[in-house]
Amino acid sequence: MSDGKHGPQPSLRPTAASTIAVAALAGAALTLLLVARYYQQAPDLTWYNSAVILALAVLLAWLAWTTRKALHPGGKRLQEAAVDAKPPPGAGRLDGPEHALQIARFAVLGKAASIAGAAFFGAYLGFTVWLAVQAGRLTAAADDLPDAVLGTVACALLTAAAVWLEHSCRIPPQDGDEDRRDRP
Repeated sequence: MSDGKHGPQPSLRPTAASTIAVAALAGAALTLLLVARYYQQAPDLTWYNSAVILALAVLLAWLAWTTRKALHPGGKRLQEAAVDAKPPPGAGRLDGPEHALQIARFAVLGKAASIAGAAFFGAYLGFTVWLAVQAGRLTAAADDLPDAVLGTVACALLTAAAVWLEHSCRIPPQDGDEDRRDRP
């Protein structure tokens, strides 16, 4: 889109909840179809797969926390209480093009990880449901169930951390940016 004055505007938009839901449902449906037919050939579920996903969730949560802290120094309540007080130059702010690019990269990472995390959450959830139904009939299904539940929780945490990171990358409006609020 171009408004004629400023050239093309960035088009990265926050991930919609419906996109996350569709990714999760697609992952669950595909997994339920595949696991019902190919469970015997499926690789073993292990706890360390979930540990890697949890580590990634912790990393994304840390990036979200530090990015939010840098973009919103002092928090909203403190800023509202000290409207006239100005922070010292560079205090907690991410200024300059290199920092703007870093924030954009974090936003893209958050968007990608939220969709992938949701798809894997759906896959683990579909696998967990199938294993729970088959646990009374198949010993292997009962043995795999705890690892599937752990994977489901890990993917849910990954998705939540990714959405938080994406949300934390929103730059608050600055003085003189009132006209930007009207643009999509």
